[in-house]
Amino acid sequence: MIKKNSSKPVRVAPPILEDQQHSTITIREWLKKEETISDLLFSRNKEEEINVSHKSIKNCTFQYQIFSECQFNSSQLTDIRFEYCDLSNISFAESSLYRVEFISCKLLGTNLSGTTLNHVLLHDCNASYINLAMSKMNQVRFTNSLFRNATFHDCRLTSVAFESCDLVEADFSHTLLRGIDLRTSRISGLTLNISDLKGAIITSLQAMDLLPLLGVIIED
Repeated sequence: MIKKNSSKPVRVAPPILEDQQHSTITIREWLKKEETISDLLFSRNKEEEINVSHKSIKNCTFQYQIFSECQFNSSQLTDIRFEYCDLSNISFAESSLYRVEFISCKLLGTNLSGTTLNHVLLHDCNASYINLAMSKMNQVRFTNSLFRNATFHDCRLTSVAFESCDLVEADFSHTLLRGIDLRTSRISGLTLNISDLKGAIITSLQAMDLLPLLGVIIED
């Protein structure tokens, strides 16, 4: 008998965004003089070749921003919203994200390896080839987004939701998927261990996509 599961909705607290002033200078200029950037709105700028670490960004909104060849490693982002931003190939490795939203952003190849994500929403984004390896995620929702060839290996997932996502050929090896609801997402070609899949919630059709992991050959 197949046991039916009903997953509980993952509740993600939105960022608290209050009393923001539109910044008249770039992030680079702020970083030259401040360890912490807060209470600002950045819009329609291109930031290039920023390389900083151990910075703090709080209560900020980024709209239509382009980041090129930037690194913000080991930094702390709290109460942040990215809207229509291009964050492709930049690095937030080993950073901490708390109440952060990515809305309609490009995250192609973005490096979030070793990060801690708490109350994070990623919605309507192109995050193919994103690197989330060895990350710890709690209260995180991924919705209506592309994660083709994404890296999720060696992650720790607690209250994480994938809703209507494309996970084709994503790597989940050594990541326990118990309780993770994948029913509305595309999961063909996943890389993972059979033991990691135990307890994941999938449909019967999706189970057919996973048969190759068992070494099964289907011929009609």
